[in-house]
Amino acid sequence: MFMGGALVHFGQGPMQIEMHFYFFALIAMLAVFGNSIVIVAAAVTVTLHNLVLWLVLPRAVFNYDAPVWVVAVHAAFVVLVSTAACYIARSFFDNVIGLEKIVQARTLALDARNRDMRLVLDNVSQGFVTLDRKGVASIERSGVVDRWFRPTGNEETLFDLFARGEMDFAGRSRLGWNEVTTAIMPLALTLEQMPSDLVIDDRHYRVAYLPIGEGEEPERFLVVVTDMTDEVKRCSAERERREAMELFERLLSDRGVVNDFFDEGASLVEAITSGKTTDLVVVKRMLHTLKGNSGIFGLESLAGICHELETQVTEEGTAPAAVDRARLHQRWAGIAGKLERFIGGRRRFIEIEETEHAALEQAVRRDAPSATLLRMVQSFKLEPTQRRLDHFAEQARRIATRLDKNVEVSADGGGLRIDPKHWAGFWGAFIHAVRNAVDHGLETGEERAARGKPEKGAIALRTYMRGECFVVEISDDGRGIDWTGVARKATSLGLPAKTEEDLRLALFHGGVSTAARVTDLSGRGVGMSAVSAAAESLGGEVEIETRGEHGTTLRMSFPKQAMSPDLGAPVQALRRTAVLEIGAA
Repeated sequence: MFMGGALVHFGQGPMQIEMHFYFFALIAMLAVFGNSIVIVAAAVTVTLHNLVLWLVLPRAVFNYDAPVWVVAVHAAFVVLVSTAACYIARSFFDNVIGLEKIVQARTLALDARNRDMRLVLDNVSQGFVTLDRKGVASIERSGVVDRWFRPTGNEETLFDLFARGEMDFAGRSRLGWNEVTTAIMPLALTLEQMPSDLVIDDRHYRVAYLPIGEGEEPERFLVVVTDMTDEVKRCSAERERREAMELFERLLSDRGVVNDFFDEGASLVEAITSGKTTDLVVVKRMLHTLKGNSGIFGLESLAGICHELETQVTEEGTAPAAVDRARLHQRWAGIAGKLERFIGGRRRFIEIEETEHAALEQAVRRDAPSATLLRMVQSFKLEPTQRRLDHFAEQARRIATRLDKNVEVSADGGGLRIDPKHWAGFWGAFIHAVRNAVDHGLETGEERAARGKPEKGAIALRTYMRGECFVVEISDDGRGIDWTGVARKATSLGLPAKTEEDLRLALFHGGVSTAARVTDLSGRGVGMSAVSAAAESLGGEVEIETRGEHGTTLRMSFPKQAMSPDLGAPVQALRRTAVLEIGAA
């Protein structure tokens, strides 16, 4: 301003008026400071300069002897320009300098929040990371993600991180992510179908995906990875305790049946895990039988492994891999070990009737021939069929409860005994017939009521003699067999389906099922094939009678000698029994 004053003074003449504009321009430019005090100070400086010079040397300011009113007008313009400049300076401060300070303050606040968030992310036990639509993981993520997956920071996708620990999971996740980003299916559905259970070494992780932002096609996604190892171990331990208790209760109620299950199960596990059986139909049949019997005894873990291996064989058309067979063998060994700890070694028991025991004692007292005594003693080793049927009746009730069906089950053994070892394989497969009767045969209570039937379904289990044949029979009053469905399935498998006999043969062919979906109970078309094969192995024949909406009867007839090959004749069992232990198995 003082320099401007000097220019005005020494620039007297034509340029003096331009020097006056210099003051106004300078005052206006001071607005960039965003400070009104600077402008006021400049205006005061100009005013004092002009006033002093006007009083001392008027021509130094106006180039002529200006009157007072001219000075007043000049001062008014200075005030006006200064006022406008102050307003502009204030606005500039508010909109630029003030905003910049606000941004700085907010940046500092965000930095503080980021530091706090970093502390949180570095100390939480869950993995948090965001992805773009290409699957590339962001740099900002929780510390455990770095510890678990060791990212390198080279624009890796999340699935590259997964691949370091589990290639199959990473491959399935990539395919699933492609479904997510192509947006052909609803976003919620595709995210729900993303693989979620990741196992690396002995650690179990749960992976969940959440969209971030608005719109149907968000640009970023939050991935939450949770270490479920402790939870999995806890659930596994709880399941094992539950299975042990179930097994213990079965031992208390029917020790012989449990022993038979383990004998049959050990044979199946050995055949499956040895890898010697290459026929996939036989492998599926064995897995299906082991799965069904394991489920009956409450061994959910074993049944689950069998279901997984059965699915693998069915879908991939290959035998179970060595690692999967080892898993099955390990689980079976663990269960068998628990049984050994319960009873200190499996010992077999024989049930005999009090009258039979009295008859034996009387025969010994009267010195009966040794051949007679031997035959009497051998007959004690046979098992009442009633006990087996009661066992299956209880399983039918359990399955019905699980399927939310109301069923009344009757069992009539006809007082017959058979060789338990000789029939162990058949009884192992017979459970498939029981499951099919409950699952496929019987309708739900609502369906039965709509068809005018009693709400409670009925299943009957029987063994009896018909001439020279021993018969095992199961019947239900359900919907009957869907022969149209059987024909459709048989045709899809390339089987004959033109005659009634063709359909009956197809019903017992592996892979034929009329179930709408596969469950852990049924639906693969293996059960009836297993029942047929087990019956044929004992020289039996299978008959089936069905009437639409009136039920189905499955009848298996065997030669009388098959009941007890060593004795060659059926033995009647009476009501009252005693128990004799005959030593270790």
